Amino acid sequence: MIKKLLLALGLAAALCLSVNGQNNRPPLPIEYRVPSDGSGLWLIDKKNEVTFQGLTGWSTITFSLPVQEELPAGSYVQFCVCLENKGAKAPQDYIVEINEGDAWRTEAGCTFETVDSKVKHPSTFLHIFKLQKAVSDTLFVRCRVNSPLTTGGERLQRTEPENEVALKCRGYVGARLTSLGNTEPAEEKNLLLIGNSFTYYFGEPIILQEIAFSQGLRLNITASLKGGQTFRQHCGLRMTSLSIKKSVYDYAIIQGQSQEPARWAADRKTNADVKAAFGELCDKIRLCSPDCKIYIEKTWSYPGADNGGFATEDKFFNLLEKGSKKLARGAKTSRTLVGDAFRMARRECPGIDILDKDSKHQALAGSYLKACVTYLTFSGKPFEGEVPSCGLPDEEAAALRDIAEYIVLR
Repeated sequence: MIKKLLLALGLAAALCLSVNGQNNRPPLPIEYRVPSDGSGLWLIDKKNEVTFQGLTGWSTITFSLPVQEELPAGSYVQFCVCLENKGAKAPQDYIVEINEGDAWRTEAGCTFETVDSKVKHPSTFLHIFKLQKAVSDTLFVRCRVNSPLTTGGERLQRTEPENEVALKCRGYVGARLTSLGNTEPAEEKNLLLIGNSFTYYFGEPIILQEIAFSQGLRLNITASLKGGQTFRQHCGLRMTSLSIKKSVYDYAIIQGQSQEPARWAADRKTNADVKAAFGELCDKIRLCSPDCKIYIEKTWSYPGADNGGFATEDKFFNLLEKGSKKLARGAKTSRTLVGDAFRMARRECPGIDILDKDSKHQALAGSYLKACVTYLTFSGKPFEGEVPSCGLPDEEAAALRDIAEYIVLR
């Protein structure tokens, strides 16, 4: 599929000669164009990883989406991209721009950083643009290199083999571009997400943002998501620190490694650092956002990998309940009851694949259910009007919303 989506165009070289015949300007920057099949979704699998090489200052990665009907001025457009440096001499800084009337512009909060490839931490960027001019035919959004420097502080070199960037593959959503309509949201809140694959699989932050927008809430999301990370590892990640300091947040959700709360509940002495590291993350958030409401996510038990290493899945679930509750109480935070919703959905709707093929990570339906639980936790009220199904059959999405409402609002 991605081969049909991707047409990576090379550089356009234009030289300007000075009066003495010598080149006095470098070639024009590289532009990679990534067209959509119409869905606006780039979910990259490992076999067809999409990479970009040789980016320098002003180089761009441009995403396009065919427009069925003209998007009038005042329309809202959602964009997400997940970039990971594959080499040690790739760009560090980007700015995200939208095209309107053949002119590019940006908005506040549309810059992001990447980190050294050795860290293996992708950068997740999400933003909702409000169109100032109408857009017809094709919608374009691009990531433009915003500094001539690599993550190590060296000057970017076009021919450097280590200058390689990729759209994050596997469970990540490499990129997404979609229209959200032109209804003005009634509220606007800032949300921080700290987590790992139990958050990024199938683009749960994107789904959450779209669902919230349909309910009149614009969520400005900043995310630090890296596979397998514990609370303690997040304490030491530069990307997590940057994310915490990037904004003043209304909400923050911390999602740790899936077994941490259960292992801590089973043996609090041996696993004492779980509580200490969770507390440190909460303290760091409160230092920058004193009024932020912090949640620990109660994740789900699963049958894969020998029930997470516990004797039975029921024991795993009960320890997650006990551990997450005590951790929340100790750090004076609240919880999102995602694990409870997963348990109910797997029991009541066996025909819906909540878990992915590994019987551990969430499938698309799991990400949708998780997003519904999270939104309802913030809002405290049931869904109203038309709620997007985000790629699921409408009947499945409706059933999952009912489960989320029962778990959160009962």
